[in-house]
Amino acid sequence: MKDLLLAIRREFLMALHDPRRLVFLFGAAVAYLIVFGLLYVPNIVKDVPCVVYDAENSHFSRELVRDIESSDSMRAVLFVDSEEDMREALRQKQAYAAIEIPADFSRKVKTGQSAEVLYMANGANIILTNITSSAMQDILADFSDRFAAERTALRTGGDEELLQNMISPAHAHLRVLYNTTQGYMFFFLLGLAMVAFQQGILFAVGAAICGEYEQLRAGAGDWQGPSWLLLVAKLVLYFALAMLSYLLVTVLVQYVFAIPLKAPLGTLLGLAAAFIVAAMSFGIFASAIFPREMEFVRAIIMYPVPAFILSGYTWPQESMPIWLQMVAEAFPLSWFSNTVRELFLIGSSPSYAACLGKLAGLAVLFFALGGVWYRRNGHHGADLHSVGDRGAQKLALEQAVCRSDAGGLPVH
Repeated sequence: MKDLLLAIRREFLMALHDPRRLVFLFGAAVAYLIVFGLLYVPNIVKDVPCVVYDAENSHFSRELVRDIESSDSMRAVLFVDSEEDMREALRQKQAYAAIEIPADFSRKVKTGQSAEVLYMANGANIILTNITSSAMQDILADFSDRFAAERTALRTGGDEELLQNMISPAHAHLRVLYNTTQGYMFFFLLGLAMVAFQQGILFAVGAAICGEYEQLRAGAGDWQGPSWLLLVAKLVLYFALAMLSYLLVTVLVQYVFAIPLKAPLGTLLGLAAAFIVAAMSFGIFASAIFPREMEFVRAIIMYPVPAFILSGYTWPQESMPIWLQMVAEAFPLSWFSNTVRELFLIGSSPSYAACLGKLAGLAVLFFALGGVWYRRNGHHGADLHSVGDRGAQKLALEQAVCRSDAGGLPVH
């Protein structure tokens, strides 16, 4: 135990000497929270700019235009006089959606025919396309029901509200659970913060391991104990620091960005502990493959984007090819990010126990592989250091012999 405490103290002093490790651990996730938290402050997308071409320009068509302008999702910023101008407005990104009301709109509607309103959108941004298309469908459905009820009430003298219920007897009652406003902050922010948190762990652990390798290669290694004890000390220290960092992230998420934690804190921290151990083990394994720090950084910097996409956080894993689902199972983030979101927003996760088991399995696997490579690299570095010492001693002896021969002195 005394040797372990000495190793932990040594590692802590080295972390203070190389403050990048602490910056990675505590700064990465916090920076992502601040940047993307400010980005998603509106929480929902509304007032998407649209262009309107009212070819009829009648009282009836202008009533539809007023319905469009009163929508929270769309905002008419441009009115044009031709379809060419409407398309040009889309090309120039003056608007992201376009509505064309035909010249025979009121005639067709009032004679019982079907009138088609053209809706076009810039499909390059599917978020804006989905928002405006859903809003336009709702606007046209409400407009049609209201007009049908008004016409029937004028002919029959009946009650307009009753007639509207008869014309459209079934209505959808939307109830969204857990993210009631369908806000993007609740959906994206936690996942992005967890990606940065994982990257901070990998960079910190990688810097610690690669720094040890570089000391051995330079013949400056000062650790005389067993290599496995030093590795355990690194794990213990960075695990404690990573848990503190995760607590900081949790506090910021709850009290700064107002994302409620509905699950017990202990449940969340239990999952975080398993993930941290798995991520550190993955970092040890990666640094064993890439023992030079620059190589490690170049390799690990390519990891976060594929890991985030394959985790199923934004695109469901069930819709991915089978072979990609199998690749995703090897990434600790796949068993962490979605579960964290469910714990925050829902309060529980049906896959919680399975995720703990998977993370534990990945931790054992990567730690075993990385530990073997770490000991091999450590012994190799120690051997190089020993060979270097013997070479230096041999060279000094040869120089002494030469000096003795030149001075005619006997050699002892």
